[in-house]
Amino acid sequence: MGRYVSIGSYWMGSACAALGLFARGLDVLGMNFIDFNTKGGGIGYHSLMDGTIFFYSISIATMVYTGFNLEKKIAPAANQKSEQLEDAFSHR
Repeated sequence: MGRYVSIGSYWMGSACAALGLFARGLDVLGMNFIDFNTKGGGIGYHSLMDGTIFFYSISIATMVYTGFNLEKKIAPAANQKSEQLEDAFSHR
């Protein structure tokens, strides 16, 4: 499940980055039609770039979390095998 969250948030962050850069380029040229005015505030290129940071942070945090959980599952099995090998060689 963590893999799907990581992949999805990565692509959402990439889409926000592409739209944000496109909106910024249009803003520089003076023909930005992507800006939306809402009751709370406008949605423009800066909001999209904030979304980029948000989604990339989710992706990174999910990958780190799944990596730590994977290490916890692998480490006890590896330690058990190394102890068995030490016992086998110590009796010689």
